[in-house]
This record gives sequence, C-alpha cells and structure tokens, in this order.
Amino acid sequence: MEKAELTVILGGVRSGKSGEAEKQAVLEAERLEGSLHYIACGKVTDEEMAARVRAHQKEREGSGKVWTTWEQPVQVGALSSRFTKKDVILVDCLTTLLTNEWFASDLTDEEWGHPSFQAKVKQTICTGIEEIRKSAGAVVVVSNELAYEPLNGSLVFYYAKTLGELHQYLIEEATLAVLVEHGCPLIKKKGATT
Repeated sequence: MEKAELTVILGGVRSGKSGEAEKQAVLEAERLEGSLHYIACGKVTDEEMAARVRAHQKEREGSGKVWTTWEQPVQVGALSSRFTKKDVILVDCLTTLLTNEWFASDLTDEEWGHPSFQAKVKQTICTGIEEIRKSAGAVVVVSNELAYEPLNGSLVFYYAKTLGELHQYLIEEATLAVLVEHGCPLIKKKGATT
C-alpha cells in the first residue's frame, strides 16, 4: 500500500516551527485539493500550555483555512481510519507525543533507561504515524530539536536519545525535512525518500 508523503519540521522552542508546519500542510492540501486535519498531542496542564494552545488555535482560525482538530495525546494511529487520500494531517507535536507515551506507564528511572522500553515507545509512535500515512494523502510532523537544550539527568538523556532516534527514522522516511531557526526555514532534505 502506498504511503502518504511525509514532511518533518524541526526547530527549537519558539523557533516558528509550528507556523512553518501549518504552511507546509496548507501547501499539501492545495496540491491534493484536500482537507486539513490537525492532531493535537498536547495536554493542557497549566496556564502557559493553555495560552499556547489558544495561540495556535487563533493562528489556524485566522489563516482562512478550515482545520479539523483531533485531540489525541497517545496512540495517534487510532485515528487513521478517519482519514482519506484527500486529507493532509499535521501531527503537533512529536515531542509531546513522545512525552505522553513515555509517561503512560509509571516507571522508575532504571526502567526508562532500559533499551526495551525505549524500543517499545519508538515502535508505538512509528507504527501510529505509519498507519496515518497509509490512509492519508500527506502527513506533516512537527517536533522540537533538543540539541539546543541542556540534557541534565538520566531520564532527560534517555528521552532525548529516543527522540533523536525518532527524528532520524522520520527524516529517512521524509520527502521534505525542514529545520526552523528564528523563524527562518532551512531545507535539510528535499526529494525522494532513501
């Protein structure tokens, strides 16, 4: 079964990556003459997160485009049957999805550091995105680049390692990979998948 084209947008905190991801999704929707879908992986846990969610919603509403929003903090593949080859799916964001999948179980630092746990979490996320790619027309995944952040503590190290491995996998699969720095999109990969 042919999978949807994949675009990966990476950037540091407040780099403009979500805006770039929305722009790429709109371009894909125009190409496919299709619909825009937004998978929100975040959970509102405090007022700062609530403000960020409101800001993203306002940006999408002000874009003049119609977005269907799906709140799916874990198991994104469960939505795959909702989409068709005319749909463009924006997954925002991989970092949050990984956090939610990571903490779905109450584990110790030692258990989080175990390679089998990390492999299971990666597999859950990759399978979910692949399921969406099988049903949708195009998929855009946005994620934080943690290379800009300090990695203090073993939990943060294992989390960042897993996120980096997810990034490598997705970029290998991607047709387009963009790094956003200070609002400036830098194309890192464009063309056929490897």
